[in-house]
Formats: sequence, structure tokens, C-alpha cells
Amino acid sequence: MESIKFAVNAKINLSLAVIGKRPDGYHNLDTVMQTVDISDSIFIKKSPTFLFESDKFGGENNIAFKAAHCFFGAAGIEPSAEIRIKKAIPASAGLGGGSADAAGVLVGLDRLFGTGFSKSRLREMAVSLGADVPFLIDGGTQRARGIGEILTPLPHMPDCTFLIVLAGEKPSTAEMFKRLNNSDYIRPDIEKTVSAINRGSYTELINSLGNSFSVLWDGREITEKLYNYGADAVSLSGSGPARFAVFSDEEKARATLKALEAENVKAYLCHTAESSVKDL
Repeated sequence: MESIKFAVNAKINLSLAVIGKRPDGYHNLDTVMQTVDISDSIFIKKSPTFLFESDKFGGENNIAFKAAHCFFGAAGIEPSAEIRIKKAIPASAGLGGGSADAAGVLVGLDRLFGTGFSKSRLREMAVSLGADVPFLIDGGTQRARGIGEILTPLPHMPDCTFLIVLAGEKPSTAEMFKRLNNSDYIRPDIEKTVSAINRGSYTELINSLGNSFSVLWDGREITEKLYNYGADAVSLSGSGPARFAVFSDEEKARATLKALEAENVKAYLCHTAESSVKDL
């Protein structure tokens, strides 16, 4: 195999609780994450030299660039690949777009070079790259704790349709954590979300959603609008600004998407995805 092409899926945080700041400066989290079918595409080809390109965010600060060098260092191989990323996942939105690319690069390079790293070894590499990256090695429905390294797979969540809405721009994630430390934020009961998924209860699930970062966003107007259009629940993903509305009725979700687009509101209709990486 000389090249590989695949897609990587975004994620949402069904519930997210920031537990507290650690002595090393990171924050312990407790969250339930779900991959959804909004995807970036990645092409990787063996090459005598190393080349990395992204149609939106290139350069050495790109987390996927760092993932490639992390992989080659762990494999003891001189960096020798062309990596090209085409973005579709909204950036800096709380949807894990950069993290998905990083996880995809780790998985893709492992396949292409036949290094045979175990999933647990890939997740060890991923921890150094970001809190969402270990989850996105596999994706699906999982609970993540610590700094994202303690993962517990969960059953597939009840069927539904998501409408992801982008409303506002945010500072860096680091700045969001700094602001959160100076606020009186909530810690959603993640056990309720886990229990709802284990029981396969859609009603319990939509009543369990929550996010510690919600205190930093004024989303009352868009949230009220989504409920008026027929959403069963609305919550924040990651540290924002993306909000997701949950619908049991896909036709209502599609009608809402059409109405929002008429108001020039950026929104994406999507469904759950059982994995983070899919072949093209």
C-alpha cells in the first residue's frame, strides 16, 4: 500500500463536567462523547520527504502535523509521507475537528506503514496531543475521564437527529478554561447520561444533557428558537460555541435547518456515527 484516503468524523459532548484544575495545570473532565457524521477527508501517501497541507490550517501548530511527528518518532521512522487534509468540520467550535484530524493521522499512518500499533498504544500517543484525541481513535459513544485518557465504551445511543448550530466565536480553549475557573459553573451529573444510554432511554437522555461551559455563553435566544422549532433538547458541545439540538423527528430537524438557513444562521444536520475513521 502506497497511499490511503479516509474520512474522520466530528464529535459532540452529550454532557461535559469540568471536575477541577490539576496541579500540572490541566483540568480533569468527565464527559460522554458521541461521533457524528460531519467529516474531514485525509489523504496520506508514502514519500521520500515529509509534506503536510491543510486547506484551512496548515503549519507546525496544526495538531495533525504534531500527530504525524509523534507517530514517526514512536515508530522510529524518518518522517516520510505527504499528508493532505480537506476540512469540512467547523474549526474552533467545540466539535473536535482538529482532534479528529490528529487521531486520523495516527490511525492512517499506522495502517499505511504497517507498524501494527495497538489501539491502546495509539491512544497513549493521542493523550499528549489533546483531551479529545484518545476518544477519536475509535469514536462511537464513550465516557471520557481524567484528561481524556480514561475511556469507557458505551452502547450505541438511542436513534435521533442532531442539528448543530454555530452561534458566536470563542477565544482559545485555554482561555475558556481560564474564564471557567473564575466563574460559578455547574457540574452536570454524568452518571445520569451514562445510565440513560445503558438503558436505551431517549427521554432520560435528553433530560440529562449539560455542559460546564454553558455559563460562559449567552445562548438563550438561539436555544429558545430551537425549542420553538421542535427540538427535544439543546446543549453546548465542548467549550463552544457550537450548540446541538436533538430531534426524535428528522423532518422537524430538516424544517428547522431550512428556517435557520433562511436567517443566515450556520447549521449542520447530522446523525450518530459508530466510529471516528471511515474509509472512502
